[in-house]
Amino acid sequence: MIQSSPIAIRAEKLSRDFGTANVLKDLSLNVETGSVCALLGTNGAGKTTLLKLLMGLIQPTSGSSSVLQDAAWPRDAEMLQKTGCLLDGFEPPRSTQIRHLLDISRAIGPQFDESWIQALLSSHGLAVNRRWSTFSKGQKRWVLLAMLLCRQCDVLLLDEPADGLDPQSRIELYQLIRKQANDRSVTALIATHVITDIERVADQVCILHNKSILLHADLEELREQVQVIECDSPPSLVNLPEGIDRLHEERGEITSVWLRDRSGGLEKVSIEHEVRRRKASLEELFIALTGSQ
Repeated sequence: MIQSSPIAIRAEKLSRDFGTANVLKDLSLNVETGSVCALLGTNGAGKTTLLKLLMGLIQPTSGSSSVLQDAAWPRDAEMLQKTGCLLDGFEPPRSTQIRHLLDISRAIGPQFDESWIQALLSSHGLAVNRRWSTFSKGQKRWVLLAMLLCRQCDVLLLDEPADGLDPQSRIELYQLIRKQANDRSVTALIATHVITDIERVADQVCILHNKSILLHADLEELREQVQVIECDSPPSLVNLPEGIDRLHEERGEITSVWLRDRSGGLEKVSIEHEVRRRKASLEELFIALTGSQ
């Protein structure tokens, strides 16, 4: 279980509309300092919008948010130096060389780690005089991530950071983020669809659904608490003890009932028509709660 720490990322009844479309509604969220939080949601759930709001790139329709106790809107220059953000779709001009991007990163972050950036680039065979147009999608992603990490920010807001990376680079990236959280108490909020990768390093999971937060929990606790009860007929669950929440039910030849046991009392409960009990992966839980396929 994560020990109580200061809140690095906070949102209170945060909403954002685009014209008549409501993307986020009354969203509230606290992410503790030094934690890695997986931000999960289906396409259009509002993950990117939330990251933009926290970064101060767009103004909320209502509500408020803060990063490192500083209001996200408007953000001041000093706080921007402490926050690193990677959003999908960023592309510098095709003729840009890596050295030009490094100059910009040095100007933004005075704590830029020169030796580390050289190591991260050389380990992937990336020379600073190469032009952006010569890189593959994965190489471009690695360059942007390496520069972001070497700025030594206190908070990272990342949108699909592993998109385009090969499996080994994905593992390396998340290990680097985990190490930064452990060594420097860096806080990372990471939006991703690749759940198996982030599950290895995340402390917390936050699931966005229907414009708000469906679930926010300590990941280790969630693994222990959630059980799938498989029954050969639909059971009656009207008298579950206090502290046991019914999350989801799937009916077929076998009925699967998803329960979250906060009290430790589920082991003593006899479920009608029960065949077996099992733990569930985070990906299974996400699909069950959101209806994703």
